[in-house]
Amino acid sequence: MIDHEESLPLYKQLQDYILGSINNGTLKPGDKLPTELELSKANNVSRVTVRTALDSLTSEGYLIRVPGKGTFIAKEKIKKNVTETIGFSDTCRIQNKVPGAKVLKCVIEEATAADQQHLLLQPGEKIINIERIRYANDTPIAVEYSRFPSSYSFLLQEDLNNKSLYEILRNKYGLSFGISRKYIDMEYASFDVATYLNISEGYPMLSIKSTVCSSTGEKIHRSKQIILADQFQLIV
Repeated sequence: MIDHEESLPLYKQLQDYILGSINNGTLKPGDKLPTELELSKANNVSRVTVRTALDSLTSEGYLIRVPGKGTFIAKEKIKKNVTETIGFSDTCRIQNKVPGAKVLKCVIEEATAADQQHLLLQPGEKIINIERIRYANDTPIAVEYSRFPSSYSFLLQEDLNNKSLYEILRNKYGLSFGISRKYIDMEYASFDVATYLNISEGYPMLSIKSTVCSSTGEKIHRSKQIILADQFQLIV
């Protein structure tokens, strides 16, 4: 594993070995690494060398260090480019994951003041509220809230289970999407979100809010995605 005659620094050799074991499948997500002391003795290097290698891999997202429990191989994260208007389904497919969706709600509701402001609605107008659990490879990892002007009431007739909402709007209704400004915050799972995603209440989540427009500037919908913070890597 470690060649003490090699010019490459010892910590980098250990780092490369661990990374190679992750890439070839020898080490799998969730596997626990030996302790710093065990790695130190096995490779005849100092614990400082081991710690430097592990800290580097942790900062790059390959490892998770849990105080009192040890160091584990991190789960592969879904990379989401927040500068692009791309749906959850396409994001999954790009990374060879199977997207899924379960409809929680698809109803007509009174528009809120925020709906009127962001969707340029008139007083008294209603909205179409769609709430879904989103899956990657059958694992629930996000709750998605989409609020459309009432002109999109045709969506009430669509089967949105295990379907891409954006694909339906593009392919069936001829919509094209323009840019959208996104707002990213940290929040903690409510009781409902925790129940939907099979996690504990208060689990750390990322909230991504946006107002999505068409390529011609028409306001299409307000969107909020609450996603598992440890399952996603956001790219700017």
